[in-house]
Amino acid sequence: MNSLTSIPVEPNDVFPDVPGMIDACFSVAEFDLKGRLVRANANFLSLTGYDEDEVLGQHHSMFLSDDVVDAPEYGLCWVDLKGGKTKRVVLPWVTKSGQRKWVEENVGPVKDCNGNVVRIIRLGTDVTERHESLADLQGKVDAIEHSQAVIEFDTEGNILTANYNFLVAMGYSLSEVVGKHHSMFVDPEYAASAEYRTFWRSLAKGSNRACHLKRFGKDGREVWFEASYSPVCGPDGNVCKIVKVANDITDQVASLTGFKTAIEAGCEEADQSVGKIDQSHDDISQAWRKAYAHLEVSTMVGARLVGSVDETTQRLTELRSVADQAFDHAIESDCAIAALEEAVDALRDCACEDPAMLEQINILEKQIGENARISSTVRTDINLMRSRVAVVSLAVTEQGEITNQISGELFSVQTALESSEGAFQDMVKAAEDVSAILGQTREASGILAR
Repeated sequence: MNSLTSIPVEPNDVFPDVPGMIDACFSVAEFDLKGRLVRANANFLSLTGYDEDEVLGQHHSMFLSDDVVDAPEYGLCWVDLKGGKTKRVVLPWVTKSGQRKWVEENVGPVKDCNGNVVRIIRLGTDVTERHESLADLQGKVDAIEHSQAVIEFDTEGNILTANYNFLVAMGYSLSEVVGKHHSMFVDPEYAASAEYRTFWRSLAKGSNRACHLKRFGKDGREVWFEASYSPVCGPDGNVCKIVKVANDITDQVASLTGFKTAIEAGCEEADQSVGKIDQSHDDISQAWRKAYAHLEVSTMVGARLVGSVDETTQRLTELRSVADQAFDHAIESDCAIAALEEAVDALRDCACEDPAMLEQINILEKQIGENARISSTVRTDINLMRSRVAVVSLAVTEQGEITNQISGELFSVQTALESSEGAFQDMVKAAEDVSAILGQTREASGILAR
């Protein structure tokens, strides 16, 4: 394998091992002035994946993609090299397997003792991992630049630069903010506070800060950001600047503020409704107490009615029994009077025109007739009483049924009243829950507003 033997080493060189060190550290290749490979070291062949006999005599362009070779800059680069200039470039090389590798190259002419360019030599380093890492990092930075508001400060809070999104959100041009202090965006009272000075001191010491904050744009309007302040350290490890990355959430805050206002208005109306409900609950409670009082009296009276009906029924039963006995006795009395009348008729037949006897018989007959009349009247009255007792008994029986119905209805009323009272208590509990929820809603709206 050829090494970097084309670089002549004079006997009086101070560093005779330099070519060997270069050969060991870099992928080295030599090209003639037409760009054809004439020598390559082991590192170069390992980088490209070719064997030496596959690349000797091939043009430099075989290692590059078509888009690089076809670019005007590629041809101009060779013109400059032939003219004695050096180049430092990072190019995407294509290996034998088709893999793309990024190579950082130092390319320069080799001159003879007369100063004429006779060779082009390149020293390369595989920087694929670093290049891809930087490309990934740059992609992330570009994504942040395009999607978020970014502004940079020195450790004292002076503005170094700001991107388009930040300037649009605040209404300034870049020239209007560069060199100015961050305090131009905050309330003057806050800018003069110890809290604000502590904020910047902590950032300068390396602390991060993430928060929702209010700022003031060029026209004095409020601008709300969801932001993070991140210190950036230099090569020496010390904080060299502060980068603020933010999202403009002004519209969201405005929406939340309107939402909070609507919630508060709704809660106020709800409070008034709850107040009316509480008053209604008081009225209902008072009505319930009255209803219970009347129910107790009605139940007591109903109980007395039931007892009275039972007692009356018993008395009427006894009265009817007495009336029946009296009626029976009246019938017996009628029979006795009839027998007595027959006996008087027999006596009259026996009197034989005896004036004294006939007078006595006549007196007796009058008495018997009077007794018969009284007995008939008594029998009629007793019979009438029996009829009325029967009517009264029927009425008492019906009254008993009505009284029992009343008692049953009163019990149903009591059951319904107790059931409705339970529902009322549930309603009171629900109203209390509404009040609690209203309080939680107010608290939540306050948190949203912050």
